[in-house]
Amino acid sequence: MEFNKRDIHTSVLKTARSQELTIDDDFNIPDNKKDMNRIIAETGNISVEEVIAEEGRVRVTGTVYFKVLYETSDEAGMDIEVYENEIPFEDVVNIEGVNRASRVETRCVLEDLSAGMINSRKLEVRGLINNQVNVYEDVTKNCAVDLENGNGIECQHTDINISEIMINKRDVFKIKEEIEISQNKPNINEVLWSNVALRNIETRAMEDKIAVRGEVEIFVIYRGSEEHMPVQYIFSVRTIEREIECMGAGEDMIACADLSIGKGDVTVKQDEDGEDRILAVEYNVDMNIKMYEDEMIGILSDMYSPQVEIEPKTEHFTYENLVMKNTALVKLTDRYKHDSEEGKLLSICHIYGDVFIDDIKENETSVNVLGTVKTYILFIPSSDSPMDCIEVDIPFEQTIDTVKLSEDYSVRVIPRLMQLSATMTNSLEIEIKAQVGLEIMIFETKEIDVITDMTISPIDYARKAAMPGIAGYVVKKGDTIWSIARKYYATTESIRSINDLTADEISEGDRIIVVKS
Repeated sequence: MEFNKRDIHTSVLKTARSQELTIDDDFNIPDNKKDMNRIIAETGNISVEEVIAEEGRVRVTGTVYFKVLYETSDEAGMDIEVYENEIPFEDVVNIEGVNRASRVETRCVLEDLSAGMINSRKLEVRGLINNQVNVYEDVTKNCAVDLENGNGIECQHTDINISEIMINKRDVFKIKEEIEISQNKPNINEVLWSNVALRNIETRAMEDKIAVRGEVEIFVIYRGSEEHMPVQYIFSVRTIEREIECMGAGEDMIACADLSIGKGDVTVKQDEDGEDRILAVEYNVDMNIKMYEDEMIGILSDMYSPQVEIEPKTEHFTYENLVMKNTALVKLTDRYKHDSEEGKLLSICHIYGDVFIDDIKENETSVNVLGTVKTYILFIPSSDSPMDCIEVDIPFEQTIDTVKLSEDYSVRVIPRLMQLSATMTNSLEIEIKAQVGLEIMIFETKEIDVITDMTISPIDYARKAAMPGIAGYVVKKGDTIWSIARKYYATTESIRSINDLTADEISEGDRIIVVKS
């Protein structure tokens, strides 16, 4: 007799740690730009470039790309300028038990970015990065799933459902769009400011690909070629439909992709008439891709024989099972009242922002997600300033119904800002609407002993002889046909046959007859 064996692969979340990193740097305004009068707004994107597991720590490197919109003032009047640059960063997260063979993933979020004037030619840029590091243990067990040529040996099988991470990688694809400005706007002299955001993103696994669908919002401020004209701004929404190569992916897999805008730029192109009237948008989209595959595996869980003593050799096996994946939508509405002493609102240029998770509280059958939508509203004021900005934070709390939770469950939530808009209700009030998608995944960690080998020895005939040849038995709590047959050197088939049982279900207090084999 010999085992039929197979390798079982699994990945288990061993450690999760969140760490904050502050970035801070000073920058000088180039000579070809005017002096700063005051800072209007700032925006930034973060790009993770390398994640390295080392002995006892994880090293994360990346870059923050930022833009600062500021007001200038000279004899010609007030105007706006933009300064942009980048800040490289490195974060070392100390985690006990990590080594060079560990599989790690990280999610870096730029939670705060602010710029301050040091003087008219120098500014300070500060930021706060939240670095969430997950460490996984990849385990492979060669275990028995069946027995060949095992005549006279009773075998018990158990089905286990395993969610295995089949793909875990980072990738990048580019957004390339061209926007031709309308005829009522002047030619483009200089691009001042751009903001690109992803909205309503959905992902789906395909054969050796991952499909990405959604929208990209593009906002651009530019200076026209005609003198003494106010700055111009353009807003456009384009549809994204991409199929990104992802070797090893399958249609039955569960895709979980976290997408974020990385490095990019907006340049000027000429139209067919040779005029500067086309905005060429090119931005990176950074993707953190994970794909899970659910597999039901039947394994050999126990064995015995009425003729010989069989002692299965087992090894402990820990695995994860994805028990829930869902996306909850949170709709938010808020009203911002502008201080009348600061002047009135003439028009809204653009609103941009992001969503952040502040806390996740696990209850018995639900999860409470607390977060904030941070918004920035660029507008034209009634004062002499060419543009201004309002920052509005909208807190939210969402309860998501789940399976019954215990300490064996881990909850992972990825927030996405699906929609964001701002409308003036009057010259002193703005209504803000946002829709947040909360992708929630719940994993259950399970443990089982799997059979890897066995030893066979002669049966204890004295013990077997002491057992009655036929016995009446009252079923106790926790008994199964298997456990009773094992105890009395019987077979499960004989117990079912003698007692006219069509299934293996027995209840406490049942009276059955057991015949020794």
